[in-house]
Amino acid sequence: MIIAGVAIAAAAGALLAAWQISRPAELPQASCGQTVTHDLDASTQILSADPRALQCFDSAARACTPASIEITQMGVDAGTRYVLTIGSGGTACQVTGLSQDYGGPDWKGPVRTVPFRLAAVTGQGVMLRCGGQDVLIPAAMSVR
Repeated sequence: MIIAGVAIAAAAGALLAAWQISRPAELPQASCGQTVTHDLDASTQILSADPRALQCFDSAARACTPASIEITQMGVDAGTRYVLTIGSGGTACQVTGLSQDYGGPDWKGPVRTVPFRLAAVTGQGVMLRCGGQDVLIPAAMSVR
């Protein structure tokens, strides 16, 4: 009985370790750079961006070539960081999304996979679909 309990505990520990290894603790670095917004939705307005980050992501979506962009959805004292990655695959352009909540000076939540689908690339930018809602990644900074 004791041996069986030890074996079960060891197996559970190995499964937990394998699960933690397969999930990154940090978001990967984005090849196109970083952007910041308050709202990530169908009318996203970028507040700041690395030079050429938006153009890089837009061009990659048009050509369906691998590239990624980091988008920080910033609140007052907390928010969510996303890394959206475009990759070619099959007949459609694939988009993978990872997200991580943050708050305060040191708190970071776990990295989660977010289901995004490339809906369209227009003059406005890259339109993605996530959970039944449209999400625009603008092609350029909007002038306020």
